[in-house]
Amino acid sequence: QEINSYRQAIQTMAEDILSLRKHARVLEAENRMLRNHLIQEEMEEEQDNADKTQKLKPSLPMPPPPVSMRQKLLLSELDTKKLRDTVQHLQNELIRKNDREKELLLYQTQQPQAALLKRPQDKLQKMKALEETVRHQEKVIEKMEGLLKNKLQKDVGENPADQSSRGGLPGENLPVDLYSVLLAENSRLRAELDKSRQQSAPIILQQQALPDLLTNTSDKINLLAKLEQAQNRILSLESQLEDSARRWGREKQDLATQLQEQENGLGHPSNSIIADQPVSDPSKKPWPRPSKLDPLM
Repeated sequence: QEINSYRQAIQTMAEDILSLRKHARVLEAENRMLRNHLIQEEMEEEQDNADKTQKLKPSLPMPPPPVSMRQKLLLSELDTKKLRDTVQHLQNELIRKNDREKELLLYQTQQPQAALLKRPQDKLQKMKALEETVRHQEKVIEKMEGLLKNKLQKDVGENPADQSSRGGLPGENLPVDLYSVLLAENSRLRAELDKSRQQSAPIILQQQALPDLLTNTSDKINLLAKLEQAQNRILSLESQLEDSARRWGREKQDLATQLQEQENGLGHPSNSIIADQPVSDPSKKPWPRPSKLDPLM
């Protein structure tokens, strides 16, 4: 809309310039005609004066030249000068409006290009943030593996006799199975995170080289969903680890209490340990193993 108003103003100014030029040409023609007429009248007056001076006495004064024609000539020159100044001013305005129109057109052409350049930069920043999240998740998984190893080594070192006495009971090998499953799951998650990070590098290179290919955001959405799944999986593993630690603590405390009662002679006969230990109830399911996640990639 602003460009259209500029164009209309420029068109009006151009029409005014053309009309003023036409009027200036007319005035110049009238000026030439007046000058010629003035020159002719002056020549005729000089001729008449010369003839009169020859007839009259030399003491008579010369008659003054006509004033009206000179005034007309001066007025026409002033009008011509004013018209020239107006034409010059309008030409300057026309040049300024043309420059303004060029600037507006250049701004309109550069604005979408700047938006196209900004879009890949934003996507690159998002990809960098995504890589940082992946690295953080990998560190969390490594810490969880270390905690699991330390916990298992501590339990095995403190209660070797308890574990040997409980070897025949149902569900007693569950912590070892849980630990192996967790280790396998963590290893798989780490491998898949490494794979996703390696695959994100060529995507970043393609974004830097070809910004037009960055319009598809399905890869980023899938990667974010997989990261969310990994976080949920880590939370579930942490909760399962806490539950298993509580259960191991309770079993350890119960066994220590039973052994103390037997040593003090307060317990049941020798077969009371096996009799008092809980028998597997079909209604109570054993502690479930962690379910498998969908692969990240």
